Amino acid sequence: MTGVKMNDHLTSFYKINQSVERLLKSKHHSSEVKQSAINLRKSMQPCLAELRQSAAKIKDLLKAGFDDLDHAEDVWHSKPKIARVATDEIWQQLEQLRKEHCGIRLLGSQCKREAVKQAQACWKQILEPIEAKWFLGKGSQAQTIVGKDNKNNFTMEIRTVVASQFQEIIKIIKKSLNIVYKKLAHLHLDYVFQYVIFLDKRARDQTRTRINLILNEINAKFRSLILHSPCQSRNLLEFNNPFKPAVQFLLNPNYNDIDWQNFCRFKKEVYAKMIEVINTIIEDRINLAIKSIEQVILFYTDFLERQYRYQQETPQQRNAEKAWIDQQRQQLERVFSSIDAILAAPGF
Repeated sequence: MTGVKMNDHLTSFYKINQSVERLLKSKHHSSEVKQSAINLRKSMQPCLAELRQSAAKIKDLLKAGFDDLDHAEDVWHSKPKIARVATDEIWQQLEQLRKEHCGIRLLGSQCKREAVKQAQACWKQILEPIEAKWFLGKGSQAQTIVGKDNKNNFTMEIRTVVASQFQEIIKIIKKSLNIVYKKLAHLHLDYVFQYVIFLDKRARDQTRTRINLILNEINAKFRSLILHSPCQSRNLLEFNNPFKPAVQFLLNPNYNDIDWQNFCRFKKEVYAKMIEVINTIIEDRINLAIKSIEQVILFYTDFLERQYRYQQETPQQRNAEKAWIDQQRQQLERVFSSIDAILAAPGF
């Protein structure tokens, strides 16, 4: 229902009320018809109330229309600004980002391989004195068991070396991630903000929020391995979790002795978990880095596409668009004024 039609209805209600007032004041009408007039006026009162409620609701809904027109005008004003932006630096950024989009994935694979290699060497170095002390006899022949008399001392050593290996893995992963982080820093992903400012307010706010979230996530995840990791990574890292099952199996209190076969199984399980931890954490960060680069590439390509379209627009097209926006605003303002008149009208 438009404001004009609502005003027509309001006028009709007031005409009915005026007619009722005249009839009630007249001495030439019967009491029966006067009672009918009173009843009619009472019947019209909820209609007027409903009309006002509808007007109030429409007035509230109209705000979205005004917001849309404000946005359309903001976009209209942003077009010449975007059309005039020099883009040499954007193309340079795009070229570098597209190159590093693949390069980051390769760097991640290299970091994982190197981290696994370092962790394996460290694990081997830690285990050699343990094996020599507890399992290798004369002639480097493996002993069968660590007896119950020596189990407590052996247990203490195993727990110590496992804790040491866990901390070493953390250092190795952090070192690898630092390489990736420095690579990302050299890409200057935050340069996009130099061009975000040319967008209309709605697009500017949305883009700034999205890019800031990405940059904040990069900083958080590359600085903390546990707090800002996915659930799988946290489960792998918290409380020395990765090696607990292997340690518990090896040091099972239900067995008095620890044999060489179980010790070999323990070594393999710890090694497998090391690889899982390293690959999971580094892969998570690499995926984040790639996603971040993709988002910045997407912004630049969209910006260039906008610029090309805006540069093709003629003065006649721009004038026609502005005229259309102004015309729609006038229409809404006319409806708005009509609704205000309804809301301000007295009751009867």
